[in-house]
Amino acid sequence: MARKRKADGQLETGDDSPFPSPVAGCGLPVAACLLLCLPAAPACVDDPVYVQPAASLEVIADGEEAAATAQLTLPIRIESDSEAAERAERAAELGVQVPFVTRDDLDLSVEWTIKNLDPESGAARIQLNGANELFAYLPGAFVVDPEEEEAPPPLSGDIPLDIPGSGERSGVFQEDLLAEASLDLELIARGGASPFAALLAVNESIDEIAGAGGVIPAGAFASLVRFDLVFLADRHMVLEFAVRVRDHRDPPLLHDALADAPLDELTAFAPADFAPPP
Repeated sequence: MARKRKADGQLETGDDSPFPSPVAGCGLPVAACLLLCLPAAPACVDDPVYVQPAASLEVIADGEEAAATAQLTLPIRIESDSEAAERAERAAELGVQVPFVTRDDLDLSVEWTIKNLDPESGAARIQLNGANELFAYLPGAFVVDPEEEEAPPPLSGDIPLDIPGSGERSGVFQEDLLAEASLDLELIARGGASPFAALLAVNESIDEIAGAGGVIPAGAFASLVRFDLVFLADRHMVLEFAVRVRDHRDPPLLHDALADAPLDELTAFAPADFAPPP
């Protein structure tokens, strides 16, 4: 299967492949891995779990680009009293906020497939933004005058993709890419970095961030817990996606019932929409 690595680390299948891109570590097409790598399947590499949206994204267009949006929050269990006490103690020692879900806790990737329902070929883009438990990244919040200013880039994606008529294209926002997206959000929201500076540089080796309240060590970097996707297309197309999670916490952070979990057993994250200081 021919695959190409994009400049930002996004991996996608070649146009000539009829199969979805393989899930990292699984070696099978996405559909097969989604069946095999259920939470109860211990044989899967690192026990990956898939979190899927309630529905796919659909754009109906006839040559002019249109958009559809989706928001998906990971079903994270409630923090235990002992975990909360330990986290509060560490925050007091460091003098900075320590999140419940850290960047070290989860390895995240997003599998996607775009299907062109139009017989004419078209173009599509996927913009990936999101939030950790503290802050949400909204590119438009950095624009004061839309006629004079350009919005900063999304955390990931926005690569033009040619989709053949009545065809499809699949790919992956890989783990290393989303790990850096989590770090970039921290640099912007708690490190005071310009989104252009943070997102256009490779920051994967940063060990600490000098925040307004003190130095934030890598172990206190927050993970993405919410995914905000914008799907843009100029033909009638559908975007299907799923978030692949490898959960390293013991006990796991993901609720074992995933999307079927009772709301009162899930953490109700309320990140603030980050806005730059005036």
